[in-house]
Amino acid sequence: MFRKVSIKILLSVFVILLVMVVLVKIIDTKKGDRTFRNELVKVNADDITSILLSPKITAGKVITLKKENDSWKVISPEGEVFTADKNAASNLIAELNRMKPESVVATSKEKWGQFEVTDSLGTNVKLLKGNDVIADIYIGKFSFSQPRKMTSYVRLAGDKEVYGVNGFLSMTFNRDLDSFRDKTVISSSAGDWAKLSFTYPADSSFTLAKVENDWQVNGISADSASVANYLSSITHLSGHTFAKEKPPVDASHILKIEGNNMMPPVEIKGYYLGGGQIVIESNQNPGTYFDGGELASKLFPPKSKFIMK
Repeated sequence: MFRKVSIKILLSVFVILLVMVVLVKIIDTKKGDRTFRNELVKVNADDITSILLSPKITAGKVITLKKENDSWKVISPEGEVFTADKNAASNLIAELNRMKPESVVATSKEKWGQFEVTDSLGTNVKLLKGNDVIADIYIGKFSFSQPRKMTSYVRLAGDKEVYGVNGFLSMTFNRDLDSFRDKTVISSSAGDWAKLSFTYPADSSFTLAKVENDWQVNGISADSASVANYLSSITHLSGHTFAKEKPPVDASHILKIEGNNMMPPVEIKGYYLGGGQIVIESNQNPGTYFDGGELASKLFPPKSKFIMK
């Protein structure tokens, strides 16, 4: 009798232990499963009408990209309005849509500072559709690990979790105002060009014109290699450093490019201010002025450059 009871007790204990083992296995398996978000931002780029950026390097000052019809403007914290790089907004939105969480590195507010995803330490990005905020995220620091892996740390506004995502997001978002401005000086096809007029001081002006398949300088055949090199060097030309304002003097150098499908013609003006300071203006980027020493040397060559030796 006692032996039968002992066997029943042992069997009961065994069953209980077996159930406990199974439960522990199930719990461990669930812990190993992916329980965090599959994506952080998912928006339709066409729906976005403005982007508010508070880069860390601006100490919280807001840079605004705003859609106007089919183009974008970039607005400084002080309210100055400039033409935005045509790809700036789409690149920012695409970068956010591409983010995929690879890990959860923190689940409490106390750890935000460690990963630089607070208001003061991180870069805040808001995507708006009209007046509605449809995405709001903080981009913090990054870390580097072998082999060649960059991890950035991000947090959605209103959430406590901090996620690790692949990539160096600061390179895209933690930038100054000028990084988002249109830097176009010339964007045109040299195959359409038929005549370039160089207006310089004194008697140094000249024209470079295409007659059938022959380029000529003031009616004399030009060095074809020099012409080809020059044209290819300026067909897609960008500035790098912006001047603060329009120069207070008239342009001393003007390049006018005419040709097929070119109304209006491309017109570049050079303002020589003395002391080596030169400002460049292009009608392909109205209202924008570049500090242009290097640009000027590319745009305004002497006539001798094209004369056959």
